[in-house]
Amino acid sequence: MKPLLELRGLAAGYGTKTVISEVSVSLAPGQILALLGHNGTGKTTTLKTIMGLLAARAGEVAFDGARIDRMRVAERVALGIRLLPEGRGIFPDLTVAENVEVVASRNVSGPAPMFREPDVFDLFPALAERRQLRAGSMSGGQQQMLALGLAILGTPRCLLLDEPSIGLAPNLVERLFEQIATLCRQHAMSAVLVEQNVAAAMRIADRIVIMNNGQIVFDGLPDEARQANVWDYF
Repeated sequence: MKPLLELRGLAAGYGTKTVISEVSVSLAPGQILALLGHNGTGKTTTLKTIMGLLAARAGEVAFDGARIDRMRVAERVALGIRLLPEGRGIFPDLTVAENVEVVASRNVSGPAPMFREPDVFDLFPALAERRQLRAGSMSGGQQQMLALGLAILGTPRCLLLDEPSIGLAPNLVERLFEQIATLCRQHAMSAVLVEQNVAAAMRIADRIVIMNNGQIVFDGLPDEARQANVWDYF
């Protein structure tokens, strides 16, 4: 199967500091890849470089067989790449309905988008009950649910999820991850999941990639990760 997303010898960083180097990985359509490792190993930097928020210093980013590393962020969004950033990425002073309307006005286009505004409320009934609430007044779990709903508006093909479980109670983490897995399985979406909750990530991931000091040190199946001596990286 042809990869949907490919990183080839990718390097990126901030100022004079190179944070990631020689990062090469591919993601198949519909696959969930858990990108794991200690804080500061380059996971978020990798997501930002895929999204175009950070310029690649070397290497390539390809999507659906074509290079995108020189594209603007908006062009990558139009291709179906969506980032759910750490810290949720919602508009806290707007209502839930206004959040959905604002993002839909930018991301929902074309003759047959996968997810329109009503679909978000169908998928997440708790949001439908809170349409007129200010988004910032909701619980952390509800805000994260909204952030995921905003990320899928339009026709998403690859979700970049940066620490979606942060600040959530264990039962909410399980529910959120079930929603992510269901969306990917039912709609053939791929996802790169950066996550510190290793056990939860491994339960839904098809593939595990572990980073250390800005480079990939393990790439394999969840069962292979469990059996390999990789736990020193956490």
